[in-house]
Amino acid sequence: MNKPEFDQYADQYDQVLGAAIPEALNEDGYFAEYKIALMAQRLKTRPPARILDFGCGAGRSLPYLRQHFPDAELWGYDLSPASLKIAAQRVPQAHLSSDWQSIENQRFDAIVAANVFHHIPPAQRRQALERCRLVLEKDGQMFMFEHNPFNPATRWIFERCPFDSDAEMLSLGTAIQLAKQAGFPSEQHGYSLFFPRPLAYLRSLEPWLRHIPLGAQYYVQMAA
Repeated sequence: MNKPEFDQYADQYDQVLGAAIPEALNEDGYFAEYKIALMAQRLKTRPPARILDFGCGAGRSLPYLRQHFPDAELWGYDLSPASLKIAAQRVPQAHLSSDWQSIENQRFDAIVAANVFHHIPPAQRRQALERCRLVLEKDGQMFMFEHNPFNPATRWIFERCPFDSDAEMLSLGTAIQLAKQAGFPSEQHGYSLFFPRPLAYLRSLEPWLRHIPLGAQYYVQMAA
C-alpha cells in the first residue's frame, strides 16, 4: 500500500491468489462479494450515493459494488497504476486514481477497505485511516475487512501467498484501537467467513456467530 509493489501482480492477481488457496476452500468471487453484500446489508436503510474503494487494487470489489449499489457513484484509490488499469476494465464507469490529492477533495458516504491494511506498515496505518475519515461525509460509514490472524487456515494461506510475503496481519483488537486513534467516534465489529464451501449451507448462521473469534476474517464498521 505504501509503494506500487502490486504492479508486478496486476495482470495475474486472481491466478496468484487462487493458487495460494486450497481447492476445497477456493470460491473465486465469493470472498470478494461477501464483503460488499455485508456492507449493503448494514447500509440498506441509507444507501450511499458515493463510495470509495480504498486500496482497490485490480478492482475485485468494484463489480460487486456496482451490483449491490447500482445507483452509487464509484471511486477507487490505489498506489498501483498497473492494477488500476485492470480495475478500469472491470468497471469502466468508476473514477480511479493513484493520486490521493484527487481523492481528498471529494466526500464519500461510504468507504470500503477490503484486506488492505495488512499491507500498510504498522507505523503508517493510523495516518491512512485518518485520511479515510477526513473524506467521509458527516454520518458516513467506513468498512475495514481484514484476515483473522487467529484462524489457522487463514494464517496458512496468508503465509503462502506471494504478495503477502512482506505484509503483517492485524488482530480485531488492534483494528478497533486503530479506529479510535484515527478519530472515529464509534464502531461496530464482528467475525465472518466461518464455513468453507463444503459447509456453505450453514452460512445463514454466520451473523449469529460474529462475536466468536473463529471466523477467517473480520470487519470493523466505523462511523464518522
